[in-house]
Amino acid sequence: MAFAYARPTAPLSLGAICFRDRPFPQIIAAASASGFPGIGLTVGQCVSALERGIALEELPKRIEDAGLKVAELELVRLCDDGPTRCANGLVEDLVDILEPDRLHTAAFTGEAARAADEFAALCQRHPHTPVAVEFMPYSVVKNVEAALSLVSHAGTDNATIALDIVHFFRSGGTIEQIDNQLLDHVAGVQLSDVSPRTGVELAREARHLRTYPGRGNLDTVGFLARILLLEASLPPISVEPVSDALERLPLAVVSEEVIFTTMQTIAKAESAAACKADGDHTFAHAAFDSSDGCATP
Repeated sequence: MAFAYARPTAPLSLGAICFRDRPFPQIIAAASASGFPGIGLTVGQCVSALERGIALEELPKRIEDAGLKVAELELVRLCDDGPTRCANGLVEDLVDILEPDRLHTAAFTGEAARAADEFAALCQRHPHTPVAVEFMPYSVVKNVEAALSLVSHAGTDNATIALDIVHFFRSGGTIEQIDNQLLDHVAGVQLSDVSPRTGVELAREARHLRTYPGRGNLDTVGFLARILLLEASLPPISVEPVSDALERLPLAVVSEEVIFTTMQTIAKAESAAACKADGDHTFAHAAFDSSDGCATP
């Protein structure tokens, strides 16, 4: 059974990292115009809004007036003893103000045991908000197995996982690893795409070189179809084509491209899952018949 939220959530959101260096009014205008029900926000974006004269307590009203809700709030950085602790504290204060669907956390320093303890403590401090750990091959929590270990260690109902497709595949994940045990703890799926580039480090690829879902080489259709074969519907999805190049474009253009490519990719996954369930076609990403979306045998 998929992770069960206690309250309604945004099924699709424009991810926070799409908004690097974008003014807050532009963020909500673009997401709302493209028909997204949700957005992600970082603590930095909230501070930026404050610097523009928008009080933190005013953010929920502006978001609601735009027909949006906060799907993801980022990011509590575990095991950080430096000034980042101040930012972490503000993120946690914003949980009560913004009431996000889920709170994201990650660990870029420290030991795995300490990260597990701090994750558990974070979950306990926010018992009414799902806390989703993001695993990344270049972080302390390197893969889906490590993320599941943190969830087990926390032992709370709100301890969850953010399943980012780039980090999943780049950490060695396979579609066969997506099973009911994993999906029980997945609070959200993050979509984007990448293509192989010689000599590019994984951290740089993830932070600067992503593109829209379905535009790269990841098996996004197979990834989503696998989930649909196990669950009646997809978990909440956020889309984060994090790209230095795309940041040169108007956010309204990026937002429109995100919604078109994402909905097209989801439709292909739904057709692929239906074909696999029917057993009439070979389940494959590569060769979809345009008439029914099924792979040609």
